[in-house]
Amino acid sequence: MIASINPATGEQLAGYEPYDSDRVDRLLDAAAVAQSNWQHSKLGERAELLQTIASTLRARKPELAALITTEMGKPLTEAMAEIEKCAITCEYYATHAEGFLAAQAVTREGRIEYEPLGVVLAVMPWNFPFWQFFRFAAPALAAGNGAILKHANTVPRCALAIESVLAEAGMPAGLIGVVLVETEQVAGLIADDRIAAVTFTGSTEVGRIIAAQAGQALKKQVLELGGSDPFIVLADADLEAAATAAVTSRFVNAGQSCVNAKRMIVEESVADRFVTLFCAALDRLVLGDPLDRATTLGPLARDGLRDTLDNQVRRTVEAGASLVRGGEAVEPGFYYRPTVLDHVRPGMAAFDEETFGPVAAIVRARDTDDAIELANRTEFGLGSSLWTAQDRAAELVRRIEAGAVFVNAIVASDPRLPFGGIKQSGYGRELGAAGIREFMNVKTVWSADPAPRLVIRPDDVEVFDRGSGVRTVPYVGAWNCAANKITTGTTVFAVGTEIPMHSHNVEESVLVFSGQATAVIDGERVDLEAGDATWVPAGVPHQFINRGAGELTIYWVYGGREVTRTMTATGVTVAHLSASDRGAVAAAGS
Repeated sequence: MIASINPATGEQLAGYEPYDSDRVDRLLDAAAVAQSNWQHSKLGERAELLQTIASTLRARKPELAALITTEMGKPLTEAMAEIEKCAITCEYYATHAEGFLAAQAVTREGRIEYEPLGVVLAVMPWNFPFWQFFRFAAPALAAGNGAILKHANTVPRCALAIESVLAEAGMPAGLIGVVLVETEQVAGLIADDRIAAVTFTGSTEVGRIIAAQAGQALKKQVLELGGSDPFIVLADADLEAAATAAVTSRFVNAGQSCVNAKRMIVEESVADRFVTLFCAALDRLVLGDPLDRATTLGPLARDGLRDTLDNQVRRTVEAGASLVRGGEAVEPGFYYRPTVLDHVRPGMAAFDEETFGPVAAIVRARDTDDAIELANRTEFGLGSSLWTAQDRAAELVRRIEAGAVFVNAIVASDPRLPFGGIKQSGYGRELGAAGIREFMNVKTVWSADPAPRLVIRPDDVEVFDRGSGVRTVPYVGAWNCAANKITTGTTVFAVGTEIPMHSHNVEESVLVFSGQATAVIDGERVDLEAGDATWVPAGVPHQFINRGAGELTIYWVYGGREVTRTMTATGVTVAHLSASDRGAVAAAGS
């Protein structure tokens, strides 16, 4: 029986019989067929689906957040934020997938193309039951892959809710199948020929098993495993900001995150002050009913997790650490009082082991070198938070062994950046461009056919007459080479002419070739002479005016192929790059 239990009360909410082999087989068949069709879908269709999924998540946010809270104990405000982050990530890949998957020209004859692998088995954890899945699923869907979701058996209702969200959003039937199965059935899924690859988030111990099973089947894996993230506070840090951030980083989700700060490594000269500030911030946490919006610290997800954590605390204190706060269970439910252990050293449980719950270990370092050495003295290497003066941070970052280092900020995943670890924290990356390419066939294509022309002359491109004596020639862009990363051209202004106020969705650089111009950028007027250059941030209204006695010629560069639309001051949205990638800004009001 797969049971859903409310960790705030200990009561069983629902029970489910594991799917039998016939039902699992039908889901695998359906996923294989749906993915074989989906991989040939247009990127626009995939983007539209992701946008609809984002809208569906937001429309159902209160319901889904309450489900997360009652099934795994996360405070409701954190559960709401989790659903929103899933929606943001779907939108991110809807917008950027085309650029990430574009063929890359390497030589005149050789290029790299990206093709989906197939159906990916996603073995997901309970601590972020929606986020952990959608941070994999959004890029996987955008890339043309399908998936089978085997969720943690403590969150079956969340798994079924994910299934309903995808169906409501109009995902092709079968493309992502949800299986409710026991742990021992996972090996059979991994070995099945219809599964092309595996992604797993969870403990290092289970990750080793998954890796061995997938390796036996010669299948690609991405493993996001445990972490004992250091939170390094040096003597020159802003202690108040560091202490407040440390409490947030340690106790969010009741300390049940791989990237929670777990070891607070503080220079001895400021350690006493840090502990005082840390405890003051900790005392403001509210332990209580996670459905109450005033609650900031909920229960642990299972009673076994609490027992393990309490054992780690006891062993650490027995080894000589000081118990400053907490250190006890709270009933009913699976609560554990927020705990602070000071004078923790290597060899103690709270230093050597991953503590998955609301327990902070304060480790005192002699100096900066000792702090870095202590931070690296772990089998894990997921994330690290470094608090110090900005001017010395770059050199120290290179010495920290981790998949991510956040300077004067807490470690967090961001859809724009790759996420993953080293050492016993796993391998592979999620999110960013790296995340979408993990489950792709990186195909080398060599062709003896002539490559796209490398020289473009004025007669080769069509002049775009923008009216009123303004003409644009787009010289270099995607119409010349699909791998092109910028769009450039020139615009010539007759005497007394100007471009209407407009903005772009990427930054623009402009060089005055000849003549005299006035640039109006975000309301500020700047006079430019031949040879002068300026730039305009993305989204900022601007225009250029010929203020000289002769023709004005400007050379412009847009920072990426995402340049697809421009907004004029009149509110008229016009296509900036046409289907043939040669358009230009329309006249205001057109």
